[in-house]
Amino acid sequence: MYLYTYKVQPNQPINRWIHTDLKIEPYQSTKASFDHPVNITEEYVQIVYPGRQQFLDERKNEEIQITDSPFENIYFPFENRRFEFSAFIPTPHLLSVYGKTYLTSQHEEILPFTLSTCGRVEIWVNNRKQVSWTPYTRNQVSHKQIQLTLEKGINEIVLYMDDLAERDVNYFMELKYTGQTEIEGYFPVNVAPEKMKKAEALLTSLYFSKDLYHSGNLEIYLDRENIDEIQQLFVNVNRNKLLNPVLVKQSDENTPLKYDYTYTIEPSNLSHLSLMPISSLSSNGLTYFDIGVVVEGEMDISRRMVASVFTKDYSSRSFSDDLSQRKMDALKFFTESDTLDLNVGIAMTHLNGKVDTKAIQHITSVFDEIENKGDCADFRLAPLLGYTIKYKDMIPNEFHREIEELAINFRYWIDEPGNDVMWYFSENHALLFHVSQYFAGHLYAEKQFTVSGRTGKEQYEKGKERLEEWFEVFLKYGYSEWNSTTYLPIDLIGFFSLYDSAPDQHIRELAKKSLDLTFKIIAVNLHGKTMSTTYGRVYEHDLKAMELGEIANLSYITWKKGNLNTAMRSSALFCISDYIPPRLDEYFVEEDSKALVTQYMQGIKKVYTYNYKTKNYCMSSAINFNAFQKGHQQHTMNLSLGQDNTQIWLNHPGETVFSGENRPSFWAGNGISPNIRQYKNYMLLEYRLKEPFVPFIHVYLPFWKLDEIIESDNWLFVRKDKTYLAIYFSEGYERIMEGAVAFREVRSYGAEHKVFVTCSSEYEHQSFHEFVNEQLQSIIEIKDNEWFYRCNRVGTLAMIDDELYLNHQKVEYNAGYEVEDELLEL
Repeated sequence: MYLYTYKVQPNQPINRWIHTDLKIEPYQSTKASFDHPVNITEEYVQIVYPGRQQFLDERKNEEIQITDSPFENIYFPFENRRFEFSAFIPTPHLLSVYGKTYLTSQHEEILPFTLSTCGRVEIWVNNRKQVSWTPYTRNQVSHKQIQLTLEKGINEIVLYMDDLAERDVNYFMELKYTGQTEIEGYFPVNVAPEKMKKAEALLTSLYFSKDLYHSGNLEIYLDRENIDEIQQLFVNVNRNKLLNPVLVKQSDENTPLKYDYTYTIEPSNLSHLSLMPISSLSSNGLTYFDIGVVVEGEMDISRRMVASVFTKDYSSRSFSDDLSQRKMDALKFFTESDTLDLNVGIAMTHLNGKVDTKAIQHITSVFDEIENKGDCADFRLAPLLGYTIKYKDMIPNEFHREIEELAINFRYWIDEPGNDVMWYFSENHALLFHVSQYFAGHLYAEKQFTVSGRTGKEQYEKGKERLEEWFEVFLKYGYSEWNSTTYLPIDLIGFFSLYDSAPDQHIRELAKKSLDLTFKIIAVNLHGKTMSTTYGRVYEHDLKAMELGEIANLSYITWKKGNLNTAMRSSALFCISDYIPPRLDEYFVEEDSKALVTQYMQGIKKVYTYNYKTKNYCMSSAINFNAFQKGHQQHTMNLSLGQDNTQIWLNHPGETVFSGENRPSFWAGNGISPNIRQYKNYMLLEYRLKEPFVPFIHVYLPFWKLDEIIESDNWLFVRKDKTYLAIYFSEGYERIMEGAVAFREVRSYGAEHKVFVTCSSEYEHQSFHEFVNEQLQSIIEIKDNEWFYRCNRVGTLAMIDDELYLNHQKVEYNAGYEVEDELLEL
């Protein structure tokens, strides 16, 4: 037995633990109904479901005892400050785990800490419970100042944490030491600690050669100085850390495989390793890779990394210039997917004019999710029922009965009793629940629905009423989750389903108006083969691989200006419909000499979006949105360079894990939102970070797509083809050159930040050199309540008391809910 020793500095966390196996149990509560309004704004809302209330009533006062279970697992934190097992589980589960570590003390002492969690934490020191805390704030971190009393010598620290997982679960504990002197700790291990630390250092050094792979092999870079006796890497792909952490597939009936892939590390001076061919991966989109080593033949150490993968290439194929024929071409492309998918079955039915065995196999792939009322089941049921209406005469009788069984046993809203954790309250989910209820009631008017006890006719009337109310708000205010490349396609599921299958003409007309509005928003923001703009809700994979998103797909099918891919939840429905978007050519900028400025508000909170688009670049921002307040998944600024989806953005991380499960995350959203003001191709941002916070802001740089990067004092300059970008950081910056974010991250440390951003092109500046010199010769001056940028080209842009002034005139943002556009000559 060995001792793995570590030290903890002031304001650093204790995140070295051995732990028991995670206990994961399905949680069944009493079925109940409840009432809560739909959230028609973009921020996160805290809603206590009846199942959670029952859990709290049962659990909150329960006395937790120290465990006699073995501590056989080691937690390897890498960049994570937390002891964390966050994940996604579509149905309710109770999670619990015990952790243990040892602290040494030269004398009796009381040590201060800040304890943070979203669930429950109990802490014992030398078998005596010293902390019992049950905030249970569901995905919203709570903080508590605590003290631990240590004896002289060795102190055993045992913790317990639990929570109820409801869909997404931020399941963690952070124990930050707030004392003045260093403390020392250890835990027992059964392999040499120096070899473990070498393995950790090697895995910490890993980074992918890029974040999106279309072809070739996945390629990883590593620090060979830490390899020593390590001869193999293993890779596991898309394992849910909670539900299937170890054994997920078999090579034959009797031999479970612990690793998906293994690789021999050959002695070499090369700093990279070629892994599996992209074509061997079954997933399209964000892919999770657990990459690890085995130390001394018995201890696995791995870290999670992510990259996006696109294995279905269409570039060599020809697609018609005629929209109606191009829809058929796209449907054919969709039917070639190897993955079981409802939309593939819909495409097959439309192309073949029948519902054959293969189509049924694809369509029934969603039945378990609907039957189990897993989160997002409404995303599947609404188009399934629309399909059933549209193709009712083709569907075999037995298959009809299976669909009917699903429909009459489903829960359509929270006024019907249930114990699921489906999310009802965002605008996209509310729409699809109402569409499902409306369709199901129409299809099975004479049946009694088991959950609600209503007749089908009553469900139909209720669903129609709710749809009318939903559209009344939507058509007045637009999207609360503005411009969201993630959720616009989900709303489009509902719009296309209603446009094609609604039994009422006025509902079809409402769907048509909503489709027209949505395609206008897409066209306004289309740049670089997808929507490049500010987003009301976004995820890391949307930002890093937008060409794999459904907006890129719809844009290609509609205008041949996007990127065809296999994201088809609304694309397939578009292709089977006769819907034709309105003429929107005025929003496409095709000439170097033109620039389009568009401004409009969205949502009841009047989020003001500003977009400046040229052929070569696009700059977008949400003006003064939620300034200096706690953020969520809102993407408040974005830059698009060139025409191949080169996206760059600046944000304040919501967590330290590079690709974690929290919202906001490291790359998506903002821990604290900035104040942003934009005038044409000039943007001024200010951050005022608040405790507790990640102590830096950062920029995402997809280095493999960029042609030139120049660093000069506080200025960062980037060239992409004939497009230029300059960013000035008031607090200076550091390019990160190692670890999983190597070369793709630029950090600026501190709590108070002022950032200036501008873009240009070869058309506007004759060369990158000229552009760089112009910025270096400009003047930036920062005072207490004002700061300004001055150059000959634009004059003076001043931020005074958080308002923007151009040459002493206040810049007004006066657009309403209709898109206001202005075409400029450069």
